[in-house]
Amino acid sequence: MQFFKILVFGLILSGFQQVRADTVQIMTTSDGYKYLGAPVPANGTSNYMDVGLFGTPGGHYSVGFAKFNADLSGLAGAPKVFLAINLLNFVAPTFGADGTSAQPTGYTYPLVGGNFTLKVVELTSSFTGTGVDANWATTNLFSPAAAGTVTFIQAGYQYVDISSTVAGWISRGAAVKELGFIGIASTPNTWSLNLGTLDPLKNLDGDILAAATPMFLTTIPEPSIVSLLACSLPLLGWVRRRFTKS
Repeated sequence: MQFFKILVFGLILSGFQQVRADTVQIMTTSDGYKYLGAPVPANGTSNYMDVGLFGTPGGHYSVGFAKFNADLSGLAGAPKVFLAINLLNFVAPTFGADGTSAQPTGYTYPLVGGNFTLKVVELTSSFTGTGVDANWATTNLFSPAAAGTVTFIQAGYQYVDISSTVAGWISRGAAVKELGFIGIASTPNTWSLNLGTLDPLKNLDGDILAAATPMFLTTIPEPSIVSLLACSLPLLGWVRRRFTKS
């Protein structure tokens, strides 16, 4: 029995190391969001990116952006490129007597019990926050075809295939390598997302309370131990049968 425990662990470890060795990862160079319910500048310093549901009553929602102004040559020729997005929290605003057409009076953070579909769009001009309003969101995020979509049902990293977008950036030497984010479906329909960014969570003294959990481009999604174990089971069964016969 000890032999098989060692074998399973070795298979998992070797598989994990192989995947890590072949993976190229490129972090965002900047990211942030803009709240569309009031004339406020784009937020590029918070430890989270808030992205809301398009068309929320009252127009109170946020749109996000991520920039990759870095050398992407390591991704050239990769059969697949994924955008890794980390969900920190679902966010459900609470409203006062005026209902959902008014400004939220507070927020709750339910981590289970619903879903949110995020649309990822290639931006053709740099996101500065200037002129970004509901019309801009319609023209630049809601109406264009998606580079990819992902539906969140729980916190943690999810991966969106944006291979064609990244290949286009590389082939034409794009000066603008940016993505925009908007919510297109949600249950309940007032939810938004808090997504991880380059900025860690800090207290008022500047002490880091939680490390940054940024978006990044990757050629291979991070494998789970469970999936590696599942892949190793057929080989394990074959080895065990040969071991028993001998």
